[in-house]
Amino acid sequence: MRYVVGVDGGGTKTNVVVLGEDVGVVGAGTSGPANHRSVGMDTASANIAQAVSSALQAANITLAQVAAIIMCLAGFDTDLDLPVPQRAARSLGYFGPTIIENDVVGAWSGATEAQAGLVIIAGTGATGLGMNAKGQLWRTDGWDFILGDAGSGYSIGLAAIRAAMRMLDGRDQPTRLVVELRDIYGVDNAEEMRRLVDSTPFGKFEIAAFAAKVSDMAHQGDPVAQRILTEAGAHLGESAAAIVRMLGMQQDSFPISTVGSVFKSEPWVTDPFRRIILEHAPQATFRPPLHSPEIGAARLACRRLDDDDIGSWTLGTGKRDIRRSLSVKELFPA
Repeated sequence: MRYVVGVDGGGTKTNVVVLGEDVGVVGAGTSGPANHRSVGMDTASANIAQAVSSALQAANITLAQVAAIIMCLAGFDTDLDLPVPQRAARSLGYFGPTIIENDVVGAWSGATEAQAGLVIIAGTGATGLGMNAKGQLWRTDGWDFILGDAGSGYSIGLAAIRAAMRMLDGRDQPTRLVVELRDIYGVDNAEEMRRLVDSTPFGKFEIAAFAAKVSDMAHQGDPVAQRILTEAGAHLGESAAAIVRMLGMQQDSFPISTVGSVFKSEPWVTDPFRRIILEHAPQATFRPPLHSPEIGAARLACRRLDDDDIGSWTLGTGKRDIRRSLSVKELFPA
């Protein structure tokens, strides 16, 4: 029996499964965030190790029985991010085959069984990955909250907070969004909100937490909340459409799946998302993921072992390369 460990380390939590190749999932574990850009390297690596240890204990499996660990981690984009998974492996005492990818890889594998198709993630952050029939891969966004993450929970929360601030200082007509701002953050006016931001650790998670309230207000008919969510859905649709264009999939038939809490805001997010995609790829179909991201990661690990492909597609050291950026020279040749 060959066992592999699949890790889906997100910006909110880390989910891990132990997969027996002939029997399926035999153990699972969960811990806190694995994105070091949000919680720091030490906390991220400790959370990964904790979730893996819990899954192994639940499966009654030792590390010596593990053929490979695949870590699909939010915030893993370059070799500068390697210390997080490396520290996690060292703290576990595991020195066997370790495949390290961005978390979108596990989500894509879970959604498509590692076949042609797209997955778009929109939780705290946002990114997307697709593969065409030729096996070429393209990724969009995932540039984190300063450079990107359009359509993410963070971007929704920030847009709503800024809208409420405009209402409070008289620039826009007020809606019940200001009441939600007061209730979740405990402030009664714009000056108190500024003081809260200046005096407390007010970061990505605190801002993204407001996205759930935006969804609630949209369902209650708040026009500003509905507009913010509609814009988020359009951004996510544009991200998928970019993958379609870059991979030449406009006339192809392929599945698209979504992962993340932002897509629960129906119909405001989902309607523009689907409309924009179908404008670019009319043969595309929408379906739920076939497996969760951690199971998708584990199943991909089995394939990668069979293919002797334990490098990182994210870093370009594996047998495939995930492209995610054009160069200025490509856009404007001399």
